[in-house]
Amino acid sequence: MPIVFVHGVAVRDEDAGLARASRAFGEVPWSVVEAQLREHVAPAISDDPGGVPVMRIYWGDLGAHFAFGGRSLVSRPHGLPEVADRVGDAVAATTDAAATTDAAATTDVEADEVAEVPQSRRLSRLRDAATSLRRPLEDFVPVFLGDVLTYVSTRGTADAPGPIIERVLAGLDAAAFAAESRGEPLVVLTHSMGCQIVYDLVTHFLPRMPEHRGIRIDYWCAAASQVGLFEELGLFLESAPDRGAGPTAYPPSEHLGGWWNVWDHADLLSFRAEGIVEGVDDSAYFAAGSLATDHYRYLARADFYRTLAARVESWLSRST
Repeated sequence: MPIVFVHGVAVRDEDAGLARASRAFGEVPWSVVEAQLREHVAPAISDDPGGVPVMRIYWGDLGAHFAFGGRSLVSRPHGLPEVADRVGDAVAATTDAAATTDAAATTDVEADEVAEVPQSRRLSRLRDAATSLRRPLEDFVPVFLGDVLTYVSTRGTADAPGPIIERVLAGLDAAAFAAESRGEPLVVLTHSMGCQIVYDLVTHFLPRMPEHRGIRIDYWCAAASQVGLFEELGLFLESAPDRGAGPTAYPPSEHLGGWWNVWDHADLLSFRAEGIVEGVDDSAYFAAGSLATDHYRYLARADFYRTLAARVESWLSRST
């Protein structure tokens, strides 16, 4: 039984700087996720856990890119504006020194004129302090939001799927082939934005793309997902504009078996799906991290994978 992991936003294998910024928010490396899946989930789904393919579908290189090198990010100085700031600071410092000398030499200088000169220094220090606070967030948050917007704007449709969808479809095709070869089902774990990608796949793309009819996800764990939020806002391709008060139908059984949507009270980027999508197994998980790190904390804890393994095992026993 292949196990597939689809990551969320702000993951860049090729960007060491973003990787450092992501770690500050608790991002869990793929090597850790892979080891946990192999140790805890693989034995629950196969008599040959060592032979279970555990794979990640990487799409980060297809995510957001800054066309002007991040010039819109306020904490990053660029070219002439930076030089102008430095020249301005130098002029302000010179003016400060001259004003101090004049004030010492004369007695008729107005007090408010002397007090006005150091204001440029104070503003400069305040600006530098604000920039130092803003910089770590700008190393991460714009890419985080950019990946969401990039996916939504480029996902395409079943007639013309976008690059991220094509990448994930190719990975699931390979996993489905391995599942069929081993005579075992397919388990998918997604995190954050990866959950919305898979939901779009099982509700829109797979039902309309017969060339991928071999893909069936037998059990899906959507960790820290925003599926419920996206569906409430009508952001999925199959979100009906007149959905009304009743829940949305469960994805077609030809493409999805069991589905556990898991969220954390302290994770402000995770959302319920119960009552929004019919029949979803929706529950909270206490990650015991912090508001800054709980969005990733699920993936770092062995008890999360043990819980996932138990749920997969239970689902498969009911399905056979």
